[in-house]
Formats: sequence, C-alpha cells, structure tokens
Amino acid sequence: MRFAKAVLSLAVLLFATAPLALAQGTYTQIDVPGSAGTFCYGVDTAGDIAGYYANPTNYQGFLLSGGTYTTISYPGSLYTLLLGINDLGQIVGRAVEPDAGFLYDVATQTFTTISFPNSTATYPYGIDNSGRIVGYATHNNGAESGFELVGSKYKVIQPPHAANSFLTAISASGEIVGHTDNSGDERNFLFADGKFRPIKGLPGGFPLVYGINGSGELVGQYQPTSGTFAGFLYQNRAYQEMQFPGSIETYSTGINGSGEVVGSFVDSSFNYHGFTWTPPADAGKK
Repeated sequence: MRFAKAVLSLAVLLFATAPLALAQGTYTQIDVPGSAGTFCYGVDTAGDIAGYYANPTNYQGFLLSGGTYTTISYPGSLYTLLLGINDLGQIVGRAVEPDAGFLYDVATQTFTTISFPNSTATYPYGIDNSGRIVGYATHNNGAESGFELVGSKYKVIQPPHAANSFLTAISASGEIVGHTDNSGDERNFLFADGKFRPIKGLPGGFPLVYGINGSGELVGQYQPTSGTFAGFLYQNRAYQEMQFPGSIETYSTGINGSGEVVGSFVDSSFNYHGFTWTPPADAGKK
C-alpha cells in the first residue's frame, strides 16, 4: 500500500470530524447449507470469502468461491477458524483441539503450521499477496503481542507503552491495522514503514478496527448502545454505520479493494449469519 500512504494519513486526520451515517448499499446474507451459524471473516479481490460455520458439536472452516462452499478442516482438529485470505488462494486461521495457527494453500490443499517462537498460542489473522502474515501470539507470561511473519522470520509489532497488542489485517500493499488493550482513541493503530499512527475519532463505544484495503478504507465494530454491537465503515471521508437489515447486532470484519465488506450478524432469533455488503454503483463518484 505504498501508494495509499497519503490516503491513510489524510484519513487519520479526518476521523475526528467525520459524520456517522447509515451505510447505503446492498446486503446479502451468507449461510453455509445445513449449518447452525455462519461467520465471514476475509474476502479477496475476486469476492471469494473465507470464514467458519457452526455444527452441533464443532466449528469448521469454509471457502465460498463462485457460489460453491468448500469445507476446510485442519487435520485432527475439532475446530477450524479461517480468518484471512489473499488473492493467491492462501488462507490463514486458527485450529483448536489440538491448537495451532496455520496457513492453508487452496491449490495444493496443504496446511503449514504457524507458531510464534516460545509462545503458548498463535493467531494468524491476515495475509497479503506477498505471503506476509500478521496476527498475534500469547506468551508464557500471559502477555500478547502482534507479529508479522515474512518467510520464516517472525517480528514483534507492538506500539510503545502497550502491554498487549493484536494485529487484525494487512492490506494488499502491506499496511497493517490492529489494536491494543489501552483505553481511549489510541487503542486502534495503523502501522506502516516502521511507524505507528493512532486512529483517532472512531465511533464511541469501544471501537475496534478489523479490516483495511489498499484505498485506506477501514471496517470494524463498536458498541452504540449497551449490550449491542454495530459494524462501521470508513469510506469517502465519512463514517458509516453497518447494520444488516432486521439484525440486532452486526460485525464488520473484512474489506477488499472494491469496497466489498464481509462480516456476521445476529438475527432477532439470536442466530448468527454471514453477510456481504457492496457499495452503491455511484459510490466511487461521491
């Protein structure tokens, strides 16, 4: 995202005064057939979606591509959670029982374990087209720190004075977003060229940024009222609230270069569904 640095720098300055309006666009519900709940997390340029779905006894990963759902399960694991995808068919995620972070290659249908050195747990969340992976790891002392993995080399990425950090996404051009457990605006940050920039002025109510694309558009979630959550999108120099029609909670977790957003929502019967949101056709003209 070298070309997008100016966009992101401007975006950070605009956050404090940008209005919060309802996102206008098209929502589409996503449900893995026969599942008890569907959760969408990552989306690539082609619109392929990675996530996971609930069975009565476990969770399994899925890839939705060209209208076809494919189940992806880490070998021998009870739970498989797919969290990020790039344009080359590489998916990162987390397996539980047994526990493992992993990289999955769609073309070869092979898993590669991702394990931060001397950690007790590793959570890969994002991957760009160069294969650079970001996420966070839990250490022996209980502390958690963000990391990037390039080839076989791990590097801690943590803002100064933060006790814990969590990286949640990397754009197609390599800029990273994440958050800390600090309070206030500085809990969310952008990391690029070795520098941390706080993302200020996010909607009130414990906002967390979860996704970024190459144009500097951000998605995440916040708590507009006690006990409920809504997604948000920063696009065209304004914040927009994301609520799937008729839902009681909405979570926005991923965005691609076309501005397509994926996430999950809770319906009035407290069932979980995935969704995509596509901006209106004239969005780029505004």
